Amino acid sequence: MCPRSQTTYCNPIAIPNYPKGYNQGRYGSDFRELADPTVIFHDNQWYLYPSCGMAYVSKDFVTWEHHRLSPEDIGYAPTVVKHKDKFLLTAMDRPLWMADHPLGPFHEVGTFIKPDGTQVKMKDPMLFSDDDGKLYAYWGIIDYFDPGFWGAELDQQEPWKLISEPVLLGGFDPDQEWQRFGEWNEDRNKRWLEGVFMFKKQGTYYLTYAAPGTQFGTYAMGAFRSQSPLEGFVAQENNPFLMKRYGLVRGTGHGCVVEGPNDTIWAFYTCCTGYEHGFERRIGFDAVGIDENGNLFVKEATEIPQWAPGYLQKPELGNGAGLLPLTFTRNHTGSSYREGRNPIYALDDSMLSWWQPLENDPDKFLEVNLESDFHIHASRIIWRDVGLHYESGRCPGPFGYRIEAWNTANEAWTLVLDCSNNAIDYLIDYRMFEPFVTKKVRLKIVSSPIGIEPGVISFTVFGRSE
Repeated sequence: MCPRSQTTYCNPIAIPNYPKGYNQGRYGSDFRELADPTVIFHDNQWYLYPSCGMAYVSKDFVTWEHHRLSPEDIGYAPTVVKHKDKFLLTAMDRPLWMADHPLGPFHEVGTFIKPDGTQVKMKDPMLFSDDDGKLYAYWGIIDYFDPGFWGAELDQQEPWKLISEPVLLGGFDPDQEWQRFGEWNEDRNKRWLEGVFMFKKQGTYYLTYAAPGTQFGTYAMGAFRSQSPLEGFVAQENNPFLMKRYGLVRGTGHGCVVEGPNDTIWAFYTCCTGYEHGFERRIGFDAVGIDENGNLFVKEATEIPQWAPGYLQKPELGNGAGLLPLTFTRNHTGSSYREGRNPIYALDDSMLSWWQPLENDPDKFLEVNLESDFHIHASRIIWRDVGLHYESGRCPGPFGYRIEAWNTANEAWTLVLDCSNNAIDYLIDYRMFEPFVTKKVRLKIVSSPIGIEPGVISFTVFGRSE
C-alpha cells in the first residue's frame, strides 16, 4: 500500500539513492547532492546523468531507477550524447568515454586535443550531435580567468579531436542584472556563468547557461540564440527564461533542455537546498515552450504536482494537475520536538528548516488540521537525515512512515498511505494514493536508518476542494 504515481510528478523530483556530496557540511555532518543534470530521451525513456553519481532511468517519466555505471562518478557536470550509433560521455576536465548503450559499459577513448595537438581542458562541457551528422563541443565557466563560453567542431571518427580552433560564443554582460554575482545580484564586478547546453529546434540553436552561482536563490537559466552552431549568438530578450528565488524549489540553474514524448520540450535543472553546504542540491524539471519571437520560456518552476510528460497541453497554460498544497502553515500538533526544530518548520515553505522529534519519542507524529473538507490525493515528504556521517557508519537509508486521514463519519483515523516497510532510500518521497475526504491528516514516522535522526523539511498533502 505504498504506491508510486505513474501520472504525476512533483519537484524536487523523487530520485532514489541520493549520493554523498563531495564536500563536508558547514555543521560537521555529511550531506547529499545531485546536480547539473544532462538528460537524453532514447527509446521512449529518459536517461539522467547528474553530478555525483550516474545514472537514473525513467520509463514512465515519474519513477526513476538508479543504475550504477562504470565509471559511476567522473566528476561535476557530466554530459552524454548519442552520436550515430554510439554514446559519448565526458565531464569537467575529463577525457572522452564511449559506449554502445546509454548505460554503458563506457570505455575511455581519448583526451580532447586541438588541431595542433595541445590538450583542451573543458569546464562544464556539453557534446552536441547535429542533425547533419556533425559533432560539436561547448564549454566554459565565465569567471575572472575565462572571458566566455567556447565551442568547436569535433572529428566524427575520433571525437576527442577538435577539427577547428575554439570559438568564443558569448560572455558576461554586467548590464544584465540577473548575471551579477550574489543572492540579490548585488555585485556587478563579479561573475560566475556556467553549465552550457545546446538545444536545437526548427533550425534555431539555443545555447543555454546558468548564472550567477549554484549557491544562490538567484541561480537561473538563460539562453543565447543563433542560426549557426558556432557563430552569431545573441541573448534572448526574456532572459532568464527559468528562475525561482523562493520556496521548496529555488535557484533553478545548471541543467539541460530536451525533447520528450509527443513533441514536448522539458528543462531539467539544479535547485538549491543549501543548509549544510552551498552545493547541497536537488533536481527538478518543467515544461518548456517557444514563444512567437523564438525564445525559450518556462511558465514557472513548479513545486506542486504536474502531469507527467505526455499529458502536457500548452506550455503557456502550465502543466499543473489541479492538486494544491493543503498543509502549509496550518494549525498543527506534534508529538515532540527538539529545541529550535518545531513542527511548524515541516509546514513552512523553506528547505532550510525542519521538524525534528525527540529521539526517545515513541510516537513521532505530526497532525495537521485542514479546517475544511478536502479531497486529498497525494503527499510529499522531504526528509533531512540528521547526523549523516558516512565515516562513522551513519549512512543513508529508507524512512518508514504512515499517513492517516481523519474519518469524520467513523470518528477514527484511516490509513491512506502505508510506507511502514519502505525499502527504498527516497530523500524526497512523493506518492499518490486513493482519494479520501478529510479535515485532518497525520504523518507517523515508523523507522529511520541506523544512527540517523529523522527530520522532516516538508510534509505536504495535496488535494482539492470539491
